[in-house]
Amino acid sequence: MKSSSLHAQDFDSAGKESPTKPSEHQNGINVAFLGNSILYFNDTPRFLFNLSGNKIRHQDSCLRGGTTLTELYTLGNGMKRHGFATDNALMDNGEYDVGSPTVQELLQSNNKWDVVVMNEHSQGPARQSTREEFQSTLLQQYAPLISTNNPKATVIFVETAAYRLQGINNSHDLGTKTQFQQSIREGIQSYIQVLHDNTSIIPARMAPVGTAFLHVHNDNLQLWEKLFDPWDNFHPSPTGTFLQGCVLHCTIFGAPPPTCPGTKEEIAALWKDARMMHPKKKGEDGVALPNVSEVEYLW
Repeated sequence: MKSSSLHAQDFDSAGKESPTKPSEHQNGINVAFLGNSILYFNDTPRFLFNLSGNKIRHQDSCLRGGTTLTELYTLGNGMKRHGFATDNALMDNGEYDVGSPTVQELLQSNNKWDVVVMNEHSQGPARQSTREEFQSTLLQQYAPLISTNNPKATVIFVETAAYRLQGINNSHDLGTKTQFQQSIREGIQSYIQVLHDNTSIIPARMAPVGTAFLHVHNDNLQLWEKLFDPWDNFHPSPTGTFLQGCVLHCTIFGAPPPTCPGTKEEIAALWKDARMMHPKKKGEDGVALPNVSEVEYLW
């Protein structure tokens, strides 16, 4: 299963309305990331920058582990505490590149964001109460900042993957992985709809990451299991981050990444400057990167 089948349904439609136009973005686009550990495990912002070749000119983020986007707006960045205080994050001035301190500073910066990637807590879109809470925050807090920064910006909502193990993290009420995934998807669609109904200038789309995970589950169960952290069964492994990055690239640019890595060295280079890789736990080494055949399958 290569990109032609992975992108055949939702993946084709996700890329049909690409926010990038060659005539307007010859030097690449600016991408902001807002979310939690689904994005900072294996450093999706820097990984996607490398994966895209020269299509992304600049990226920045405001991330905090274990939070909803409503909580992120209030609490701000948590990455110095959560894992970005590493050698790869160290800058020339002795400070760590942990991203912008707050949502407000990120979205009110001098950078004009062409794309804003938003990752909600996985259970948030799946329940009606938290779904409605974020709809309110989205309209009252995020949308004005995004539209003021760049009236032409596109919002990309990440459809996160349902957990590998049913019922973990107090998710018993969300049913099977298929039911959980469908609820996440419906929640993301509600965010897109509420922006469409209440703003006239902010286009939004879904990056169907969870749908891609489910597709792998149905086609290659052994590889699907490798998409997840083997200790907690819900964070992405490096292999899961690779798939997430490919889906984001397709959603943003309307096409798979420009080059499929063909060697283990080329695969490793995609994470050459990652501020945080899959954590080492229980005395074990970090989880391995995807191999060449897995990358070819997922690309």
